[in-house]
Amino acid sequence: MPFQLTISEGKDAGKEFVFDQDSVLIGRTSECDVVLYDPGVSRKHCRLFLDGDAYSVEDQGSANGTLLNGTAVQTQALEDGDKLTLGPVTFVFALMTDEPSTGEEEVPAGAEDGANSTRIVSVDALKRQRNKGVALAPEGADEEALEEMRQGATRNNLRALRPAGQSGARAALAASSEPAAIEKAPSSAPVPRRPPATSSAPVRARPSSNAGAGSGLSAAERARIRRESPGLVASAKLFWADASNMVRGGLVGGAVTVVLGLFGLLYWLVLSGADTGPVGEEPSVLTQQPIRDSFGLGPDVTWARADMKIFEWEYTAATKAVVILHYQSQGISKDEVMVSVNGVDVGKVPPDTLASQDRSLELMIPSQHLKKGEPNRIVFDNTKNPPGEDPWRIWNVWVERALLPDLLPEELLRQATESYKRGRKNNDTPDIGARNRYEAWKSFREAWLMLEAHPEPKPDLYYEAQERMKVAQQELDRTCAKLLLEVEGYYNQGNYKAASATLDHVKQYFPEFDQPCATRAENKRGEYGL
Repeated sequence: MPFQLTISEGKDAGKEFVFDQDSVLIGRTSECDVVLYDPGVSRKHCRLFLDGDAYSVEDQGSANGTLLNGTAVQTQALEDGDKLTLGPVTFVFALMTDEPSTGEEEVPAGAEDGANSTRIVSVDALKRQRNKGVALAPEGADEEALEEMRQGATRNNLRALRPAGQSGARAALAASSEPAAIEKAPSSAPVPRRPPATSSAPVRARPSSNAGAGSGLSAAERARIRRESPGLVASAKLFWADASNMVRGGLVGGAVTVVLGLFGLLYWLVLSGADTGPVGEEPSVLTQQPIRDSFGLGPDVTWARADMKIFEWEYTAATKAVVILHYQSQGISKDEVMVSVNGVDVGKVPPDTLASQDRSLELMIPSQHLKKGEPNRIVFDNTKNPPGEDPWRIWNVWVERALLPDLLPEELLRQATESYKRGRKNNDTPDIGARNRYEAWKSFREAWLMLEAHPEPKPDLYYEAQERMKVAQQELDRTCAKLLLEVEGYYNQGNYKAASATLDHVKQYFPEFDQPCATRAENKRGEYGL
């Protein structure tokens, strides 16, 4: 199914490129199908691929991101008219409903020898060869210079932070010499060019032989500026055009100083209000809502508890149920913190790993250690540290009660097997849909809990589903950390729209609040005011 990419911004706006491939890779290296020689484009920037009956775009871990209709995306389906932005180039995506022509060259009537013409390549030729499109290569650059640009580091040059008119200063996508791409000059209108100096765009000063003097404007240009802009705006434009480079530099420096001063003031206000200590009473009762406060010892904890932290929870269940304790931890060494329920040790807090800050932990509490209808005492006990020594902390503590089905063992095994198969299917295709990893984890979890009601001895599927669930949880934790890091990066760059869009994207990966990442994303939205 062929599709068309049309350059919508730039010097060669209006040029069209048609592909009949299931996958097209765009980036800065020569192995890509379309090569863009620009430091704002990553070596492998993004990929367009056939996903079922439609095409999708997938960012390949680029430094500056792939924008779809102005919003950063990871993997997203494409529709007719979508605008795809990679560094300085913006394409318009469109599906081709008509078959390409027979391969004959069609020359517009009246065209002179050597003039640009439309060259149409047949579908068979398209399928036989791959495209090697090249764009943004500097004029006169030799192969050594181009190779240096291919291997160079990607410059952080996000389009969202670039003025809208800058992309026209770069060369647009050039035509490929191989037949897998089709370049057509617009048949009904000339190729758009940059607006002349007399257009409605703001007038830029032209450098003169005197570097310290401002650029002069003609009387017609001054009259046009006064006619098209309000009084103060017109005065400001004329002042800027007539100002010397020294005056302009002073104004820009002053503006930067004011902005930095405002940011410094806001940062000071945040820090001065951050060290206010805990607010309200210390939480001690567990529910199904995570407790965001932290407990333990060290400068980062909300409530100092050097030796232990005690919680209470009332257990009520009309049928057989499994109770699961959820929490996060950091600063824990091996066998350092023990979890006990009503005086009986039920498990140990795992020691730290590189992902301790982001990982979610679970501990199943045997029902025989719980008391129905009365408070139960759940303790995180630090068995090694006396008060005032090594820091440790726990947070996001909550309790889940999962009711178990009352079915025959054969039916339990059958339903658990179906859930396990669904989990394997989603786990084997994690990048097809954003929520596939979550669905895999949920299906493995359903199989595990289903077999928790199975009498002893447990079938092998019980242990296999439990192990698969742990691995799926680790994948979800890594995905969450990556997305929230992107949010933080966009926010620090001042790209608040992209930060908000990424937070919205988190919901596609974590649609329910049974995963802590959904709560963390909402907390991050409130923290940043998005």
